[in-house]
Amino acid sequence: MVCAAILAALLLLSGVPDADQRSRALAANAKVPQQPAAAAPAETAKAPDQTPAPYTYQPKGRRDPFMPLIVKEQHKKRANLPPLERYDISEFKLSGIVWGGFGYNAILEGPDGKGYFIRQGTIIGPNRGVVKSITKTGVVVEEKYKTYTGQMQRKEIVMPLRKKQEGME
Repeated sequence: MVCAAILAALLLLSGVPDADQRSRALAANAKVPQQPAAAAPAETAKAPDQTPAPYTYQPKGRRDPFMPLIVKEQHKKRANLPPLERYDISEFKLSGIVWGGFGYNAILEGPDGKGYFIRQGTIIGPNRGVVKSITKTGVVVEEKYKTYTGQMQRKEIVMPLRKKQEGME
């Protein structure tokens, strides 16, 4: 009996609504009139007819989207080229500089062990670099190449004359 009294007290204190309280809450909710949703403001006040301007693609200054980013170089046959154009500029070694009545000339040693005389304006290397100047201290070669975007860039390559080292003749 004591257990039943404790159980009843706990139910009352726990706040569990009984059937009467539930029915009163449902009736109160049913009495609240539901208001229809207000008309959408877009329907009542129509915006002026504004159609966006059609988009047009402007290709100026942009790369062609259908061209690959990496383009294969078309290599010329090296056998038909003169010896100075067969090898890369970095493969040549500046052996000496000769000056006289015609100006400065340089002697390059190729990877094949042969010597080649060059002067200002001589074409050298597979990228058709041009000898820009020859001075007492070295040779300057200007080479043109294409970047990955297709633009032509210029690069100056300096070939210094090596000083005579001790113990070498």
